Amino acid sequence: MKYILTILTIAVFGLFGEVKATGFDLFEPDRGKAPPPKVAPTSPSSNSKSSLEKPLTNPFLTARFIPSPRPRKPKKFRPQKDFSLVGTSKIGDKHAVVLKGPDNKEFIQRFEDNAPTYIKGYDQYILVSVKPREIQIEYPEDSPCRKDNPKKALTCSVDKKMATLKLGRLKALPPPKPVRPKRTAASKKRAAERKKRQKLYKNFKKQVIKDKDVPPGMRVVRTPFGDRLVPKK
Repeated sequence: MKYILTILTIAVFGLFGEVKATGFDLFEPDRGKAPPPKVAPTSPSSNSKSSLEKPLTNPFLTARFIPSPRPRKPKKFRPQKDFSLVGTSKIGDKHAVVLKGPDNKEFIQRFEDNAPTYIKGYDQYILVSVKPREIQIEYPEDSPCRKDNPKKALTCSVDKKMATLKLGRLKALPPPKPVRPKRTAASKKRAAERKKRQKLYKNFKKQVIKDKDVPPGMRVVRTPFGDRLVPKK
């Protein structure tokens, strides 16, 4: 009897466990049948394409196209205008500079308290510093100092904003030509007589008398024009 109750108890618990797992239904046609066998997933072969493989994409179509920056056109500058330093002077804190402008005209530029000063007549050019025999000028942005000018003793800075002008040394002056006196009528006459005498005495030979050739009672008198005999007293 106990054996029969034990079997019934196991059957009841098994029945409720199956209802909980599969959802018991009195009218299910497949009730009591074994579940269908599970199919093991098959790995794709090396020769066939995988269904999970992503298709290739065109990077030119999917990526955002970023155009390359266009090259900038070189900035067009105005012609370079240069000055020439003629001289500098200082009285106390006041400086005065003698400049020769691009139009080759000289003018005096004041420079006080070492403060940058606009050059008169050239408002875009600034006199920055003044030293003995040397000054600095700041050039405008649209007309920078691009090329040195050795004739004006001018050199440009690396950033092309400044120009340094030095007082050039002057070349030595040539010696003056000798002044010839004007020839008057009298001087012309004397020159003509001198030439005539030179021609007359061109073949003149100075006479020289040796002592052995002096006869008795005579003596020799020597002159620039030759020797001559005179009697002894």
